[in-house]
Amino acid sequence: MNVIAKRVFTSAALLILSLNSSLVSAQSPLLKEQIETIVTGKQATIGVAVWGPDDLDPLLVNPFEKFPMQSVFKLHLAMFALHQADQGKLDLNQSVTVKRAEVLQNTWSPMMKDHQGEEFIVVVQQLLQYSVSHSDNVACDLLFELVGGPAALHAYIQSLGIKETEVVANEAQMHADDQVQYQNWTSMKGAAQILKKFEQKKQLSETSQALLWKWMVETTTGPQRLKGLLPAGTIVAHKTGTSGVRAGKTAATNDAGIIILPDGRPLLVAVFVKDSAESARSNEAIIAQVAQAAYQFELKKLSAVSPD
Repeated sequence: MNVIAKRVFTSAALLILSLNSSLVSAQSPLLKEQIETIVTGKQATIGVAVWGPDDLDPLLVNPFEKFPMQSVFKLHLAMFALHQADQGKLDLNQSVTVKRAEVLQNTWSPMMKDHQGEEFIVVVQQLLQYSVSHSDNVACDLLFELVGGPAALHAYIQSLGIKETEVVANEAQMHADDQVQYQNWTSMKGAAQILKKFEQKKQLSETSQALLWKWMVETTTGPQRLKGLLPAGTIVAHKTGTSGVRAGKTAATNDAGIIILPDGRPLLVAVFVKDSAESARSNEAIIAQVAQAAYQFELKKLSAVSPD
């Protein structure tokens, strides 16, 4: 390639990059407008974070609000436990004796339904899978005991540079006092940051990263949330969070995850619906509609820059 040809090629490449940048900056307000149309008028406080593969920073809706995470914090807990395993501080094959009479009662726990008898044995890796894929509350609290409790998890989150997320209580403490759930909070920036930390694949070993990714893709809860309106077969690695209903309001209906676009790149989306007087179906529909809008927005960007 001669000098003139190189200059022409370089100029063309720079022009394409410039057009791409202009497209992102010009259309991002359009996506935010679409999202605000979805959330406006709802009897709830709704937070949104969308971090596209071309974005330097996430798009945020209600950025200064504190949202109760509920079981979304099981993502943070799993990252911490796997980090400890990578450091040799926790053995994923370690046996844990589960005594039925000593664990949290009357709570969501597929693990307790899957096992018979007054006590049984599982290994740490099973606890993690139950906690992440099935949002198991008993498995979650057993993991907390192994890693040092909520304070240790909070310190780990802070060490990642995520300042707008706080964990002070486990599942048993939240069950004992309904208001405690509001103390396990995140901003939408914090929600976007934990997804980004995981997606960047720099915090965990390759083995641990693959395990957590598998468990999040295999999530059984919230199929009508982030995944609800996406094309069948779309890969979504996500973690949900759900509260009970009190005085006609649902404190938390959440989903945070990584959506894989058709070109293989990641789209990070988190939607938290707080103190909602809407129905459970409506809360989930809000999340699904935001995810769909973000997904379609990225598809339009791809089609706009793809050659004919």
